[in-house]
Amino acid sequence: MKLVAVTGGTGFIGTALSRALLARGCRVRIFTRKEPSRRIEGAEYAVVSFDDPASLRRAAEGADFIVHMAALLFSRTKAGFERANVLGTANLVKAAAGLSRPPEKFVYISSLAAGGPSPAGKPRTEETPDAPVSWYGRTKLGGETELRGLPAGTRRTILRPPIVYGRNEFAVSKIADWVRKGFMVNAGSSEGAFSFIFVEDLVGAIITALENPVTDGKTYYVCENRAYNWRAFITMLAEAMDVKMPLLLDLPGGLLGLLGLLYEAVSCLGGAEPVFNRDKAREGAAGNWTASSSRWERDTGFAAWTPLGTGLKKTFR
Repeated sequence: MKLVAVTGGTGFIGTALSRALLARGCRVRIFTRKEPSRRIEGAEYAVVSFDDPASLRRAAEGADFIVHMAALLFSRTKAGFERANVLGTANLVKAAAGLSRPPEKFVYISSLAAGGPSPAGKPRTEETPDAPVSWYGRTKLGGETELRGLPAGTRRTILRPPIVYGRNEFAVSKIADWVRKGFMVNAGSSEGAFSFIFVEDLVGAIITALENPVTDGKTYYVCENRAYNWRAFITMLAEAMDVKMPLLLDLPGGLLGLLGLLYEAVSCLGGAEPVFNRDKAREGAAGNWTASSSRWERDTGFAAWTPLGTGLKKTFR
């Protein structure tokens, strides 16, 4: 029985992945910063600090595979992103290198943000030069670079999903709340196009990356091979929730940045990380966030992505 160590296993994607791995007969050990209030039946838990390679090494001992998806999505500072997404990954890699038996494979869940936005009408591919526009994207790319320190015998694959959605996903759930209220904005550009991936499809891609050696040593964009503009997304979201189409207003990039600053200030007063910030505003103002999964489809033979409309109905009904 293979042991899969999962960082970020208490989150939205990590929970779905852990359940799927357990259903396949794997042992699952979830790295967590504190004891969770709710546990997945059958999963093991290890309390770690990503600032402490020794705690990560103890938690990873005996793991056949490591899936690393723990990351910081929101921060008020560049240093906050770097500490979590670059140094945290470096420490995990250092821990893997110090194990008595190196893991067979390391799968890193990066982000489309590590590549950056795409030109209008031309989805980003693995051959497109990386050009991240946010500190989140730059530090996810920095995390990818840290994988060079893995032991020589450990295979590795990097996945770069775009917007991930599904039941209980935080960001799309917040958008859904505004849609129910009858109001939504075009963040930065009404003509901007976006790629999406349903959480079940991403979980399937991660498991394929673990099991299929054709993915070794490669980086992939994984998503439904179709782009949607923001209005189409909001229309499908409203239909999935069976509510009226909301009033949709354009919000220029400058105002988006101001809104990000406001969120940061309010969250600082409350002692919490902001759910929106200037970093996300920079991403929103960039326009197009699309990618092609053609390389993944060619290498793995998988092209049965869940269409956005179908996935949103599964999510909200």
